[in-house]
Amino acid sequence: MVASAREAAELARLRHPRDLDLREACAALALLDPADLTVEPATLTAQEVRLDLEDDAALSLGCEFALRPGREAPAGEVERADLHALLFRGKLRASARGRTVTLGVAHPFLFAERFLDLAARALETAEREEEVNLRFEGGGVVMGIRSSGVTGGIVALSFGEPGAPGSCTFPSLAAHDLLEAALTFGQRLVRALVRRDRAQASNLRLGAFRRRLRDLVNAFHESRLEDVKVNPRPEAYRPGRQVDPTATPLASRRSETAASPLPTSAPARLRYSPRWRALVPGIDLRGTFLFGDRILVGAASESFCLDRATGDVQWRVATSRATSVLTPGGVARLHADGQVHLHDFGNGEITMRAEVGPRIGAPPAGVVVHGVGLPRLLVVTEGERHLVALDLAHGQARWRAPYTAASRRSTGGAPRSLRLKRMGRLLFVTAGDSALTALDAVHGNVVWRTRDPLRFRGPVTLGHETLYAIAGGARGRARLHAVDPYSGEVRWTSEIPAGAEHRALVDGPPILAGDVVTVALRDRQGSTLVAFDRHSGDLAWRSSGPLAPASSSWLGIDDLFIGNAETGDLVGVEADSGKVRYRHVLGRSVEGDGPRRLEPVLRSGALFVPHTDVHVFRPRDGAPLGTVAPCDAIPDLLRVDERCDVYIAEESGHLVSFGAGPRLSLVR
Repeated sequence: MVASAREAAELARLRHPRDLDLREACAALALLDPADLTVEPATLTAQEVRLDLEDDAALSLGCEFALRPGREAPAGEVERADLHALLFRGKLRASARGRTVTLGVAHPFLFAERFLDLAARALETAEREEEVNLRFEGGGVVMGIRSSGVTGGIVALSFGEPGAPGSCTFPSLAAHDLLEAALTFGQRLVRALVRRDRAQASNLRLGAFRRRLRDLVNAFHESRLEDVKVNPRPEAYRPGRQVDPTATPLASRRSETAASPLPTSAPARLRYSPRWRALVPGIDLRGTFLFGDRILVGAASESFCLDRATGDVQWRVATSRATSVLTPGGVARLHADGQVHLHDFGNGEITMRAEVGPRIGAPPAGVVVHGVGLPRLLVVTEGERHLVALDLAHGQARWRAPYTAASRRSTGGAPRSLRLKRMGRLLFVTAGDSALTALDAVHGNVVWRTRDPLRFRGPVTLGHETLYAIAGGARGRARLHAVDPYSGEVRWTSEIPAGAEHRALVDGPPILAGDVVTVALRDRQGSTLVAFDRHSGDLAWRSSGPLAPASSSWLGIDDLFIGNAETGDLVGVEADSGKVRYRHVLGRSVEGDGPRRLEPVLRSGALFVPHTDVHVFRPRDGAPLGTVAPCDAIPDLLRVDERCDVYIAEESGHLVSFGAGPRLSLVR
């Protein structure tokens, strides 16, 4: 062995003469005398380990192997990856519905790793109702699953030997049973290894497998939770309001508006002229706000406050990149290390400091609680699964609560997206799991919770005293829920048809217009709309074909759905029928010169549409009102104030302001 190591090191050193590690290895081997080496006899005998099959399980895995006990690991030992210690061989068996088969002699640990990945993938595709046909090899065993995607999570599991023509198949297994068998076998195998060799507790490869087991155990338990809660006192959270008995109902006013003919007179044109220009290196578009007579701009190393009329710098302070949230007392900046700073609007000085646990793997998020009779709070994420409410006056925590009952990560191991929406005293939370939760924003307790086997991944939409949320939709099965926002009672649930393209992706939150709620679907052909009656949940209409390219942003205004695409298409779709009322082609932009955000902005009855320039239309009939051009800046961020003045920010750091000129209109 010493001679072989010397020869290999010398050959490698000749190929890489500048490698210092190889030089040190050759020097150490040259000083090593094989005659001085002593070999200790193997006094430790291997012990037989047997993991029996479970008779009461729908699917069970077992194995038999011999393992030599290890020495006690010293305290404080550095963790190292030792795959060789896990490459023991054993006899594997599988049992389902009274049928037991022998899978042969293989490596149980490598088999457990791959089978766990296969089971997690089976559960994920079952949630989406996707067709799946996977085949893995792990530890000397070939394993595979097959499902048609329409049988409610039923898969066929097969095992075989590499290179062998035949295989054994267990048909009609539930995806949950597959994951439960993988988790049980993995946990039993880890316990057997650590019990007989304590040094394996410091094995990085085994530690990663144990963390994966914990994450999937939490996800598995979450998928079977039955903690649905309904608020028995919704009146406590419903805002008090006085109703005028002589007022016209909202439905009547909408029908009158819809029945009125479209305007035929030429609209008044809007004229724009540039006012000022600023250059902000490393601008943070998410940290740029239009607030009153000021513009707050975040950057990589500084934050600025500009006068919106002149562009003059009112103050600038040194800051690091962070998530910014507007509050009544200033701009709150949530740093990745858990620091929370509140900067005063007047001079940018820090008026409040707080510290929470850092959120790992995803940016921090926050929402402001304020209003009549409510304390001024800033609710932020802490750690990987908690929310903390900070008092904006002194920074002290008022309450701390978990926002999900499961692990921080989904079955794929990626950090879960967190969406917060506040209405009055209620805080609605979706965290990428099966729960839609409403928290009391003042006290932090759970007001109500509803669940769906699919995952709530996107933000919710509030309108007409109803909360609309989509479960699923990640290229698979999806459902639209209409929930009472105060009690949590589900008023109706509707399946979102995927149509011919089964792998359609739900694009954005639900959109309200008229008497329907619409879901935008994106597939290879483009963007389509599916509309449901917001009272009953019945399917109202579905666009027969793509209405716009796939990369489109939709907005609901009165009785119209308006979509803006990066290709320059602007389309207006009637909410009651799904017919296209108007379509404009603004021109195809040069690749890379399109805006990062395509959302149109509605201000003072005019629709501002970002493209290479900013185009202004009347939303009811699509009549052009003007163009903000030439702006010499790509509208990656578009803001419009109450005077219809336009502010454009480009990702490169250019910030441009345009003022609306006087216009003539006919006074009757």
